[in-house]
Amino acid sequence: MKLSTVTGVGVSSAVEKDEPVQIVEYRAAVSNDAGPISDLILTSQREFCFHEYTLDGQKLMLRVCGREAVRQYLERGDVYFVAEQAGTIIGVAGIWNNHHLAHNFVATQWHRRGISKRLWRLASAECMTRGNPGRFDLRASTYAIPVYKKWGFLQTGPTAMEHGIVSTPMELNIASPHKESLW
Repeated sequence: MKLSTVTGVGVSSAVEKDEPVQIVEYRAAVSNDAGPISDLILTSQREFCFHEYTLDGQKLMLRVCGREAVRQYLERGDVYFVAEQAGTIIGVAGIWNNHHLAHNFVATQWHRRGISKRLWRLASAECMTRGNPGRFDLRASTYAIPVYKKWGFLQTGPTAMEHGIVSTPMELNIASPHKESLW
């Protein structure tokens, strides 16, 4: 399977060759996307992360990634982009407070196609148009650490459990030597 990129005005798409055409469209999220975004985040969390969390951590994640919480993030103006295929949200990247990558999830069957990286690029570019000088941080799940390292994020502290959730603090300064891996 080969993947090529097709770009149109306001829409970027990935098309698979030698298979039925599957177009992935990218756009800024709106408050009506809160339900599908929440469902995607929680499905991914259950599949890849919940086994590392305590029961209290799982309950916290269900609350802070629930539909109403995501709606509030969108309504307060945090930067969120989604990837859609045939009208279904299959990926999301969300940056809080113009610097903290809080959500970066792609439906499992769409992994390893560059969707997450494309969403990250869109969201981080929007943050920079809003005044971010190129400095971003996140709390990575164990599963996601290799992806973020590949993008140039550096671990800034030890992996730890806080409020029942295991994560690793990471940062990226796009003005740093690591920027080539991202841009």
